[in-house]
Amino acid sequence: MKTPYIETAGLASTDEAQGITPENMLASVAGVTRPLVLRGYCDHFPAVQAAKVSPRAMVDYLLSQYSGHPVNGCYGSADAGGRVFYNDDLSGFNFETRRVPLDALLEEILVHADGENPPMRYMPSSEVSYWFPEFAAVNDAGVNSVSPMGSLWLGNKVRVAAHYDFPNNLACNIAGKRRFTLLPPDQIGNLYPGPLDFAPGGQEISLVDFYHPDFARFPRFRDALENAQTAELEAGDALYIPGMWWHHVESLDTLNVLYTHWWRDSEAYMGRPTNALLHAILGLRNLPVHQRQAWKALFDYYIFDDPQKPRAHLPEHAWDTLGPLDETAARRLRAMLLNKLNR
Repeated sequence: MKTPYIETAGLASTDEAQGITPENMLASVAGVTRPLVLRGYCDHFPAVQAAKVSPRAMVDYLLSQYSGHPVNGCYGSADAGGRVFYNDDLSGFNFETRRVPLDALLEEILVHADGENPPMRYMPSSEVSYWFPEFAAVNDAGVNSVSPMGSLWLGNKVRVAAHYDFPNNLACNIAGKRRFTLLPPDQIGNLYPGPLDFAPGGQEISLVDFYHPDFARFPRFRDALENAQTAELEAGDALYIPGMWWHHVESLDTLNVLYTHWWRDSEAYMGRPTNALLHAILGLRNLPVHQRQAWKALFDYYIFDDPQKPRAHLPEHAWDTLGPLDETAARRLRAMLLNKLNR
């Protein structure tokens, strides 16, 4: 098998942080804007201890935590090489999703464990609160105060195309070895994102195959690699990924399990920034260039520069939408937007 390109690309290593534990994690990463590897962060988890015994012990542990609800299993052929991706013309995906019992999916992974090129078997993001209701309590990552969404991902040797997530992420590697290739948000133009509305995991992904990049089709990807970094995690390690960082994820062993914790730095009632992007596509994208530039200046002034600047010269009673948004103000603004969109 050809050596994956990213193994030979000479990427920088992700910074490793010392002394971060579940007890001080949130305070330690407050304001941190680059990924950090946390060696041994979750080594004490019962799930990690089971994984270090054997894949079978990991399977037994997962099933002991399992609620019994069918999971989403992704089934792809060996020809996919483990790549979770589109079909050839981007009209569908290179796998099918089935609702199956977890034990059936896990047994298929173990059956193909010794195969050199096994068929893809994968369970994407699955909320622990529904599928593994006791898992979070006994494998505590120390981030409960920010009410994270905790999810398990598992599969055999699969690789997930580079994508970004809006929330921050503490990714605890429970079982297997995993490699992350990480790129900062400003590299989006060098990563050739696919469709905005239709992606394997719901979030747009890079169309570049990091194992076999086509530089003739995607020449700017070379520039992306100049800004990329890599992190390899063993069972018990964790990775902090700030929101909006692109990450390509490879699972490298027979059975791989990842436990992610997503949380945002703003209140949920503020809504998802993606909604604002879609609204901007609707309202701004088809304007003439000079008008788009004018609106860019307005966005810089009201959104991307100092948020206090637009109201600094106004008396407080005149701030209205320019003032701090609490839940009541956010709901009022959302209602106003809905009213305008429905006209």
